[in-house]
Amino acid sequence: MGKGEEACGGRERAGTLADAFEAVVGAMYLDSDLQTVREFILQSAADEIEKMKLEPVDVNRRDAPEILQSFSPLGPVYSIVSEAGPEHQKTFISKVEWNGIELGRGSGRSKKESETDAASNALEQKLWVQPEMPASE
Repeated sequence: MGKGEEACGGRERAGTLADAFEAVVGAMYLDSDLQTVREFILQSAADEIEKMKLEPVDVNRRDAPEILQSFSPLGPVYSIVSEAGPEHQKTFISKVEWNGIELGRGSGRSKKESETDAASNALEQKLWVQPEMPASE
């Protein structure tokens, strides 16, 4: 890892860590067999698997507002509202809109991260849910 990447928090960046883990798993597979790799992955992820058993995550936050398509042909639209900071440490602000309604905003160190945060915000607010209209008499 270069000095610049390390100085910008590269050792804690989720994408960097995921890439490194994937490389280790790939090397293990090439050097051993599927069963060995399977056991390593299950052991490495044991804590996270237990957490998911207690509190399942059945929705990908970035794609979650796609449920809107179940009652409208239009899906949500994500857009970047602003970006700030130096090139190597930008913060992005994005929003998610649907049928002219802003459902949520989010921020992150990448466009994708800010869109995911906006989707999470939209899920919390549920602005697409319309109050029940009383039946006409």
